[in-house]
Amino acid sequence: MSDCTDEKMEKIKEKLSSLLFELITDIPESLYSPTENSDDKINKLIRQAAVKASMVSATLSVPAGVTGVLTSIPDIAAIWRIQAQLVSDIAATYGKFAQLSREAMVWCLFRHSAAQLVRDIAVRTGSRIVVQKLSLAALEVLLKKIGLKISTKLLGRIALRAIPAIGAIGNGAYSFYDTYEVGKTAAAYFKALADNPEEPVVEDAEIQA
Repeated sequence: MSDCTDEKMEKIKEKLSSLLFELITDIPESLYSPTENSDDKINKLIRQAAVKASMVSATLSVPAGVTGVLTSIPDIAAIWRIQAQLVSDIAATYGKFAQLSREAMVWCLFRHSAAQLVRDIAVRTGSRIVVQKLSLAALEVLLKKIGLKISTKLLGRIALRAIPAIGAIGNGAYSFYDTYEVGKTAAAYFKALADNPEEPVVEDAEIQA
């Protein structure tokens, strides 16, 4: 039983890592452009995305246990795509879409939920965060670590799904919070770039395997 569970967990980690890599290397375009009162517009975008993510998560029901985690992958994929689009829209609204790199997307998506893993790709310069460039190999290592962390967290949350009503409410609330935090991180990051347009020179970061 343990070997079976370990095998399924390895599959989960691989699926999440692969999904993350596809998401990060194919940054979604945005239809938004810089406008007056950008902060108000972005606050609205964050609320809308958080509500959408909450509804998607709450309406998808899967069985409990490790099998439930496997079948919840489409749920996770949908939430991440909503969040990635939110990051793109925020960057575009601040006029900084050109500076939305793969590394910046990773930072915005996982700064609040995997802080220890993503801290090495960002350095603070004065009042803002500057995201460093990663090699493709280093990026893959980082995404595998994030995939492992998220798959472990999923096992902790999956018990909620055993009770349909409570599971829907709990997972919907978590997705709302998670998406809201992504929006806050992205807003702070790109607003700082807009307010301080000069880019400092930063060497490539290294992520230890």
